[in-house]
Amino acid sequence: MAPVEPLPAAALAGLSVVAFLLARRVRALVAEVSDLHARVDGLASRLAAAQEDVQAALGRTEVAETVLLEKGLADEEDLEAARRRADDAPGGDVPRDDLH
Repeated sequence: MAPVEPLPAAALAGLSVVAFLLARRVRALVAEVSDLHARVDGLASRLAAAQEDVQAALGRTEVAETVLLEKGLADEEDLEAARRRADDAPGGDVPRDDLH
């Protein structure tokens, strides 16, 4: 059997260690990407639910405005003033006592 040359053997051993470390890092990154994908999916479903809630609230608001107008409890100016107060309120919190 021929003697093993130390330099090529050391290079092969070094490359083996580097390949092992890179493979372990790739596996860790793949797991991290998988976790991030799951989080993004969760956020996307929460966003979709929030959008549906907003659409439902918008529909209820339009119905309430129509009822107020038809019953003569408010006119367009009253509704526009209420909309402006809602737009100007911090965080969208409308003071309830101003809506009478």
